[in-house]
Amino acid sequence: MSGRQPLLVLGTRDFSFEIAELAEETGEYEVTAFVENLSRERATETLEGRPIFWIDDVDALAETHLAVCGLGTTRRRIFAEQASEHGLRFATIVHPSARVPASASIGEGSIVSAGVVVGTRARLGRHVFLNRGSLIGHHTTLADYASVMPGANVAGFCSIGEAAYIALGAIVADRLTVGDGAVVAAGAVAVADVPARTQVMGVPARVVKEGIEAR
Repeated sequence: MSGRQPLLVLGTRDFSFEIAELAEETGEYEVTAFVENLSRERATETLEGRPIFWIDDVDALAETHLAVCGLGTTRRRIFAEQASEHGLRFATIVHPSARVPASASIGEGSIVSAGVVVGTRARLGRHVFLNRGSLIGHHTTLADYASVMPGANVAGFCSIGEAAYIALGAIVADRLTVGDGAVVAAGAVAVADVPARTQVMGVPARVVKEGIEAR
């Protein structure tokens, strides 16, 4: 090992490897393995030359390794909770090219990807995912498991609910609330509050679906 913190990536798909690369580019972590929670047979394979562990077999690694969830959907909550039950603690990943001011706060397990800009006094909860090039305005709050996809722009003084999903290139105007589990579709422009567990689309964004489940 290089003196960097050993890290487990939860997930075994191509996106999980992208998160692994992102973590290693910080210079703080060394990804030693991936973790699977759906198919035990997958734990007999490798991913990019690294072993894959079944979730029930990670207890022995909990003392030496941190973990991060390599899933791009808000359903990562299930995996994160399983890992926590096995004693794993979580890393917070901030890519060197991201801009995060000292006044902002980021919860455990969150990922701030390349080219992200986080505004003054923004607050990110646990396991928040900010994908490439997304923008988070000043004094905006993102609750646990919220996701903001590439190129999305969330303005200042917004409140993004738990497990909300702001899709590719979407815009959320200032001082709006996006409710728990809501989805702002790709390219949508939200100029009014988005109720919990609804999906909005279009310019301006309008409700197209209600009672949706986590993505």
